[in-house]
Amino acid sequence: MNSDDVFEDDFLDDDIEVPAVEGQDTGLDWKVLVVDDEPDVHTVTRLALAGVTFRDRPIKFLNAYSAEEGRKMLAEDPEIALVLLDVVMETDHAGLEMAQWVRQQLGNHQVRIVLRTGQPGLAPEREVIEDYDINDYQAKSQLTHERLFTVLIGSLRNFSDIQTIETNRKVIEANRRGLLKIIDASSTIFRTQSIHAFAEGVLQQLSALIVPDQDAVYAHSGLAAFSRTTQPEIVAGIGSYANIQGRSLEQAVGAEQREWIRQALETRHSIATPDHYVGFVDSGEGRSNVLLVEGTKGELAKSDQHLLELYCCNVGIAFDNLMLREEIERTQREIIYQLGEVVETRSKETGNHVRRVAEYSYILALAAGKTAEEAEILRLASPLHDIGKVGIPDAVLLKPGRFTPEERAIMNTHAQIGYEMLKSADSRALKAGAIVAHQHHEKWDGSGYPRGLKGDEIHLYGRITALADVFDALGSARVYKPAWELPRIMDLLKEERGRHFDPDLIDLFFEHFEAIDAIRHANSDV
Repeated sequence: MNSDDVFEDDFLDDDIEVPAVEGQDTGLDWKVLVVDDEPDVHTVTRLALAGVTFRDRPIKFLNAYSAEEGRKMLAEDPEIALVLLDVVMETDHAGLEMAQWVRQQLGNHQVRIVLRTGQPGLAPEREVIEDYDINDYQAKSQLTHERLFTVLIGSLRNFSDIQTIETNRKVIEANRRGLLKIIDASSTIFRTQSIHAFAEGVLQQLSALIVPDQDAVYAHSGLAAFSRTTQPEIVAGIGSYANIQGRSLEQAVGAEQREWIRQALETRHSIATPDHYVGFVDSGEGRSNVLLVEGTKGELAKSDQHLLELYCCNVGIAFDNLMLREEIERTQREIIYQLGEVVETRSKETGNHVRRVAEYSYILALAAGKTAEEAEILRLASPLHDIGKVGIPDAVLLKPGRFTPEERAIMNTHAQIGYEMLKSADSRALKAGAIVAHQHHEKWDGSGYPRGLKGDEIHLYGRITALADVFDALGSARVYKPAWELPRIMDLLKEERGRHFDPDLIDLFFEHFEAIDAIRHANSDV
């Protein structure tokens, strides 16, 4: 098509030399893509809008001479703000097809599209506006200098407003996702069972909150230092700090990291920099805790810092609760041990027996596939296996020789007595203690007492405690017998596999004997 009637005569002077676009993209330019198969149209557009700025940002013109070339440029550069698009190029409707492609296939609804045509009859204005998602439609003959300026500024203003709305939407959505992460993270940390597991989980959650889409390049390192008394001690680490649990800050971290932590503790506020985050966790009774995460990859937005402060606050609450729970459990454990030791002392036996049985039971429960929580319940419960002996008369309990049948019947009642003592307790540990007390003399082949249970009819807690109790009792001196040598004990356990003891547990016992033997030596009666 001809360019002679494209613009009014005062727009084009053949003697004017149009300079090329100067400079490189600074990232601050408004990018305007001119898509037209007539080179003169590109020249005129640039001349008409030379020197124009919008909101103190210059205009950068990009040039495409076909619809195909325009599509490629739009696909590669999502920052293009405005497309001045000719209708008739490769085909009579090339521009219309390109506009439709931008909205539907490319999915770009932010870029402003202004259709320009020198042949309005080929694409009637009303039909085009109704059928295509464009922002303006102009005949080239009507685009004077002022009209082109108005179209440009109006389009850029619309594009800028859309960008602001989209940015705000993304911020709101990011904050919503961050809040959901906070809620999820907080609920997770309240369910942890130990200080170390709690602290390690906190660090992992904190890393995910700071950089949700982190990859191997930005794998975080971090540590958690909690104070059980007044001075923080390292209770967990990730990344390069993975093996520093139990070490002091002086030993574990460099001077720079110690300074960050000191500042957080002194100011009692979290510290965020482009490459690290130190979360101050305020806790009760004068305790101060810190979380250090390195590799934060840039400045954190104020909204993100606020969410992290909320997370650290929840960490402090959870830590206090966990410390209280740990203290209660430690007290409960000591009371249970003391109860078990009272029975052992009355029987002229050592209190270390109940402690060893507890630790053996814990190892075997884990080996049998129980969770750490279930194994811990058994560790608390197993010292109560002989609690029923408090109801056995001294004449029977303390007899140094063999029992008569009548005395044996009395002695065997300790299993039922122990069960009756504990069966109504609300505590999970004491409920488990009732099972252990009742079933630790049952045998795999059904020949045990008090109920003659057989095989899997015997609760796993009872089967485990039976094995742990017999192993330790055989190796301990009693008023009625000397301690057996270890080889003799091991031979008996093998003989009783599938008779007295669960065969699978016997196998697990031998598989984990190194850990069991270490406990035996560490808690010996000598």
